[in-house]
Amino acid sequence: MLTVAFTNQKGGVGKTSTVVGIASALDRQGLRVLCVDLDPQADLSTWLGLDALDGEQLNINDVIYADRQGAAESAIQKAAWGEQVFCISSTLDLAARETDLGVGSEFRLAKALDGLEGYDVVLIDCPPSIGRLVVLGFVAATHVVVVTEPSAASLRGVQNVLDTLKVVQSHYNRGLRLAGIVVNHQARTNESSLRVAEVAEAYGSDVWEPYVPARALISSAMGAAASLVDYGKDAQALIEIYDALGARVSGLTTPAVA
Repeated sequence: MLTVAFTNQKGGVGKTSTVVGIASALDRQGLRVLCVDLDPQADLSTWLGLDALDGEQLNINDVIYADRQGAAESAIQKAAWGEQVFCISSTLDLAARETDLGVGSEFRLAKALDGLEGYDVVLIDCPPSIGRLVVLGFVAATHVVVVTEPSAASLRGVQNVLDTLKVVQSHYNRGLRLAGIVVNHQARTNESSLRVAEVAEAYGSDVWEPYVPARALISSAMGAAASLVDYGKDAQALIEIYDALGARVSGLTTPAVA
């Protein structure tokens, strides 16, 4: 199953908005999408209209703790919007999984997702770190998409993520591949233009286009737990950008591992 982890060591780079935008784009393609919120802040869960404080609903922390094949099935919820968008919500308690150091604990999320049927794509929203939770996400994934903004700190985060990807490839998941790098162009300044050029020069064809411009609509949609589609013509340019990025994701193929 095509499983894509979205990540950067630095927070505030537009990672969750990228996951949501691409999930919506894949939904418009007619694909069935499962979003996994692997960030204890639970921003993805909130944006998709799920209550991260609902004590009755199983969440990603329960799924990982179960350490059981197919455990994810019982935690899946239908998102509040989108025809075929589903989600496993997060919780602050998930932060405790950073200290899981037992033998084989790196495979718990992969084990939980193993055997799921009926989904075309799984999108994992990783926390802003290169810690244990990110390793869990990478071990479960077929591909990694790094999300960055044009700043020095964010670009350092990109390289740290790529170093982590290599470690996971070597020890846990030989089939893991870098799918690409998404640039959220947060500000039109000389500094940001310089950093965008640095990204393009350093990573070449791995950098996906189009870049995502800074728009207040993205914050509005997150606050309203809504899809950009709800904003009609005002969001059309953004929708077209996410459709293009979504096409890149749906065009990925699951790598074969000898």
